[in-house]
Amino acid sequence: MGRLVGWHTRAGELGVRLLVLHLLWIAWALRGGIVLGVFPATAAVLDVVRRDAMRGADDPGRDTVRREVAAAWRRELVPANVLGWTVTGAWALLLLDRRVLGAVDLGAAGPVVAGLLTVLTVVAFVVTAALPTLASHFAEGPLRLVRRALVLVVARPGHALANAVVVGVVLCAYYVVPGLVPVFGVVLPASLSFATMWGSGLLPAARPRPEPVPEPVPVPA
Repeated sequence: MGRLVGWHTRAGELGVRLLVLHLLWIAWALRGGIVLGVFPATAAVLDVVRRDAMRGADDPGRDTVRREVAAAWRRELVPANVLGWTVTGAWALLLLDRRVLGAVDLGAAGPVVAGLLTVLTVVAFVVTAALPTLASHFAEGPLRLVRRALVLVVARPGHALANAVVVGVVLCAYYVVPGLVPVFGVVLPASLSFATMWGSGLLPAARPRPEPVPEPVPVPA
């Protein structure tokens, strides 16, 4: 009975923390005018999730969650936008190719090209699902992160596919129950993705990227 109560308590605490992170994600996405704020806000949330997994949410050496998100958002403002809009542009081209393929008759080559494009779309989704977690753990540029994600797909296809399935299940749940979106947003798939990849042992336990310097606390005169 006590164990069951403990599980319910931990689940409630986790739900509250995810909700708080989602509200902070909304606030910092709006601060960047949505266009420039969504990707840094997502990166900031993943940075907090990463440290939750590696150090625990109750680590006394950590700052408040609001300050952690704020510091990570400023640090990721440029790199997260570069990576995010690069991937968005790649997906726009891929979807455009699919529309063109549906409107053009390629004859006997049509099914072959459609099959190749379908495989490419699946690979692109698996890579995209892994990129946010990899970006939160490795301080690298967009090209190196994309290459790392491709290496993951080739070298560890089972782990990469498991991560993509976790993200896909959450997105499907959002489609079936839209009310979950305003409660958890990107925080839930981000948290589950990092937990999946961290639990698989794919991410090194050492810290490949430096810990952020806490914001100075103003001292009243």
